[in-house]
Amino acid sequence: MRSWIACAALFGSSLAFSQGPGKLTFEVASIKASEPSQEGRIAMRMGADAGMLRYNNVSLKDCIRTAYRVKDFQVEGPDWIGSARFDITAKLPEGASQDQIPEMLQALLADRFKLQIHRETKDHAIYALVVGKGGPKLKPAEVPTGDAPQAGGPGGPGRGGLGRGGMMMTVDDAGAHLKASSVTLASLGELMARFSERPIVDLTGIQGQYDFDLVFTPETLRGVPGGGRAVVGPGGGGAGGGGGGGGPAPAEGASDRAGSIYDSVQKYGLKLESRKAPMELIVVDHLEPKPTEN
Repeated sequence: MRSWIACAALFGSSLAFSQGPGKLTFEVASIKASEPSQEGRIAMRMGADAGMLRYNNVSLKDCIRTAYRVKDFQVEGPDWIGSARFDITAKLPEGASQDQIPEMLQALLADRFKLQIHRETKDHAIYALVVGKGGPKLKPAEVPTGDAPQAGGPGGPGRGGLGRGGMMMTVDDAGAHLKASSVTLASLGELMARFSERPIVDLTGIQGQYDFDLVFTPETLRGVPGGGRAVVGPGGGGAGGGGGGGGPAPAEGASDRAGSIYDSVQKYGLKLESRKAPMELIVVDHLEPKPTEN
């Protein structure tokens, strides 16, 4: 059974914050536990517009990585921080920009969930995305994201549901089919890492935007529970809508013989190497499982 996942925007409960000197906080915020998802279907949205932050069905781990501007694999804490889900709605103070949302999220998590963290650096097992022996065989983006507006607005899906700077992943029992339009190698590695057992770090040194079409057998399906479709906009924000009807048809070429995630990048003259690299981690020292009352 396929499921649909759209990554994009969310919010939820009511609380006023004082504006302390030198500390930026939301004017009002509301947090509530998300309604249980339908079996085989998860819809997570994260975003902000018109002075409001709206998160739906987000985990506390999602909030922490956003608040501290790190990747999912850089957050360490109890397992439940990735499973407990909330709807969060908050009003930005007048004159605040979306770039200041992480700082306000830090204050929100500390105030409502009593979050306490520390930072540490550890050697972490990674997959390094590097250039293969024959050199890169990349397909330059037909229309780089900076050269034309995206169809359907910023972060919105273009023709066929995929906007420039966006990625679409279809997953079923046969494997994963990843299509990416006008993305950097760093962005590609971040999305592939959702389906690998380790972080994927771009060490190619190659700049620019490229188009990709990859088919592989995921090492893990933690990115799309139960299989499904994820549409991710530029910068990792969601850019797609959920849907019914059991999801898209199986991707052409995704068969029982789908190769590994290592094999999939070889046609672009790239390869993945197992390495260890120092990585800064956000370690959760304390976090309440439920927020204080709105």
